[in-house]
Amino acid sequence: MKQTLLSLCGALACLPLAAHAQSPTDPAAPVPSVQYRSVFKDTPTGVETETLDWKAANAQVGQFLRGHIDILKWEAAQQKHAPATPAATESGKP
Repeated sequence: MKQTLLSLCGALACLPLAAHAQSPTDPAAPVPSVQYRSVFKDTPTGVETETLDWKAANAQVGQFLRGHIDILKWEAAQQKHAPATPAATESGKP
């Protein structure tokens, strides 16, 4: 009996809050206007220091017709033509 009475009192105590939350609002009520703010306003400008010719860059990438495998072969060929440098030991002497 006490539990039922307590739960009833708890439910009754919440009724004003539930009624307030579900009350209809006035559709003619004035609403503050939303201020426009660009997302790009705070982005840094002038990040690139130089411009590249896009046609030359496109042609340079286009030389690798098969994609990544051609790039790997090109890098391997560049390493073969590079002069070999002697590896230094931990003490700094060869």
